[in-house]
Amino acid sequence: MKIVPYVVLDPWIPFQHGIRKREISTLISDLSKRYDRVYIADHDGIFKNKPQLDLVQRVCDEMPTLYEGGVRFSTNVIDMLITGAEKAVIGTGTLVDLSELGGAFKLSENITFKVDFRDGIVSSDPAVAGRAISDLLRDVVEIGIDEIVVPRALAEEASSAKSRLGFTLGVIAPASEQTSLEPLGVDYIVSEDHGSLVQDE
Repeated sequence: MKIVPYVVLDPWIPFQHGIRKREISTLISDLSKRYDRVYIADHDGIFKNKPQLDLVQRVCDEMPTLYEGGVRFSTNVIDMLITGAEKAVIGTGTLVDLSELGGAFKLSENITFKVDFRDGIVSSDPAVAGRAISDLLRDVVEIGIDEIVVPRALAEEASSAKSRLGFTLGVIAPASEQTSLEPLGVDYIVSEDHGSLVQDE
């Protein structure tokens, strides 16, 4: 089972006043020596719909990247991928409607679907929120998406769905969970043990 470091890109970091190019390169260069991919969660994109595309492009230039930048509509997926990201991550918490996921897949097959979960699936779309995870993942796979990321709380249910539907499964969890997740057939852990890209003080 592989580990994919989860790195948060903190909000509102103008490049000229924030992270210097060499600091990004140093972090990503270090990660690339130990890992095959990195997961970037761009909080400006996710929470403010203002993704930091230029900054993410610098990361994508260094290593294969799963980029969650707050896709809301199908056309937003193009913005994510022009950074050079290997996959655009589309989360239920930002996607306005499940039909937009199908539209995004028509624009590019380089999509990873992420289930956001907090006492139930987080979504503004009633067709997504409150659904059984197995039903939602079936619909996602029917669209054509074959890579799905879920939080640790949904790992067992997603694993059961994977055995029927045959997708690649990532779980957001500490790297220390590797032993317990391996029997579930999880393909990789998105490990939150790697910190943030933060603005210089």
